[in-house]
This record gives sequence, C-alpha cells and structure tokens, in this order.
Amino acid sequence: MNTANRITISRIFFIPLFIVFLFILGWKGKVISLIVFLLACFTDWLDGYIARKKKQVTTTGKIMDPVADKILVYSSFICFIYLKIIPFWMVLILLTRDFLVMALRVELAARGNVLAACYTAKVKTVLEYTVILFVFIFFLLPPGILRQGMLWFIWSAMGAAVIFAVISGFEYTQEAKQYLK
Repeated sequence: MNTANRITISRIFFIPLFIVFLFILGWKGKVISLIVFLLACFTDWLDGYIARKKKQVTTTGKIMDPVADKILVYSSFICFIYLKIIPFWMVLILLTRDFLVMALRVELAARGNVLAACYTAKVKTVLEYTVILFVFIFFLLPPGILRQGMLWFIWSAMGAAVIFAVISGFEYTQEAKQYLK
C-alpha cells in the first residue's frame, strides 16, 4: 500500500472522532469536531496531490478516495439529521443518487469503461461540503436571529445540492446508456 492510499484510509479513521466530538463537550466539542473535519478534508486534497506528484495513482485509490469522501459526508449528514438541522428526505435523495452513480460506475468498470465526474456532480459535492461548514457556523453562533438566518443558508445549500444531484444523476444515466447497450 502506497502513501497516498494510506492517507485516504486515514480519512476514514477521522470519522469516529468527528462524530464523538460533535456530541460531547458542548461548544468545545463542536470546535474540535470542526477541526477534525477540516483535517479529514485536508487528507482528501493531500492524497490526491501525493498520488499525482509521486505517480502513485492506483485502482485502489480511485475506489477508496470517493468511498472515504462519501462516508465522511454521510456520517455528517446523519448526525445533522439526528440534531434536526437538515431534513432526512434531502439526504435520502442525495444518497439514492450516489448509490445509482456508484452502481453505474461499477458496472461500467466491469465492462472496461470509465464514467468520469461531470461538472454538475462537482458542484453538488462543493455544495455538500458547504452545507457541513454552514452547520458548524450555525453551531458556533449564539442563539438568535443570526443563528436562525444560518438555517436558511443551510437549507438553501442543501436544496441546491439536491437539485444538482438530480441533474448529475440524469447526466450520468444518459452517458452510461451508450456503454450499457
């Protein structure tokens, strides 16, 4: 196992720390959880950088990197559903789309084809991470009008992520059709 793949796998080990600190130590725990989340995001950048720079791009890395990202994002979303910050139905749409795309990728890979990431999917991912960061801002704000306003930003970014998920899911399905005939 190369360095880039070790870093990718380390991201998965950040997730339990992220979750535990989100629920303990009150405000301080949420700050620690945010720091752990940011470290996990940094490992996402770092593993890609090292893989490209040292020519360590592997099939394992191509599979594990998006899996680690999805585990991080959905662990966050499940916690935020539990804390009644984001609605379950939005996460369900995102999750359904991601399973559909993952299934398409696996099937196409088995046939020797690659389903490359599309622009709308990248926007969806940016919006998902934006939601997570907005939730942490929400946690760190004192109760009041600003905090309530932040909920509007969270729901708006989440709604936009859902819209981009549906669009990109449709785009992937259309692109995959040519290979699945």
